[in-house]
Amino acid sequence: MKYEFVRNEEGKHQIGGEFPANFEIPKNEFLAGFQYLGYIDNTDSLFSWLPFRVNLIHPIYCDDYFVYLDYNNPNAPTIIEPQNTADSTSAFSEIDKNSKIIFEGVKVSTIINTEEDNYKCIGIAGEPEWLREIDVPICPKSGKPMMFLCQLGSCSNINAVYSNIKPEKGMEEYFQKLNFWCDGNLYIFIEPISKTMCYTMQNT
Repeated sequence: MKYEFVRNEEGKHQIGGEFPANFEIPKNEFLAGFQYLGYIDNTDSLFSWLPFRVNLIHPIYCDDYFVYLDYNNPNAPTIIEPQNTADSTSAFSEIDKNSKIIFEGVKVSTIINTEEDNYKCIGIAGEPEWLREIDVPICPKSGKPMMFLCQLGSCSNINAVYSNIKPEKGMEEYFQKLNFWCDGNLYIFIEPISKTMCYTMQNT
């Protein structure tokens, strides 16, 4: 069954926002670094299988197709892959290692998804909606297929509240709102026993 994230000021989850004060960003040299994408709270019965409340982070402006993080310390994850983040590239020529962008924090809850077009919502849970081929990641620590946590989309209208990026003409929209490779989706997986997360993107 698919579930949709919808805006709800009383919701248990959040998309966007700032890094929590007690959260340590993994050491990295990604272009524009990691962006904070919110959290999924395991006190929601839909996500009670999670071992902890998951803070979602990803270098969304980089070209890395798969990013694996070790969450054995949920407030101080470490990078498993890619091993050399200094080699990261980006389709956005405006960014460098000092670029920073913060998105508004939007509280959300889940409802059963009945929409035919799932690409216009904030995100979905339950089952992924692949833009291209099915590509379930394998945990690099356990060797097991990873469990789908959620996916976030590019049409959520979650605005940037801070940015030091100066977009080139015609590229402004890609830094004004949360988006993934312009028109893509971010797919988030976890292996709850090894506490390993995988973030991967697809676009059309």
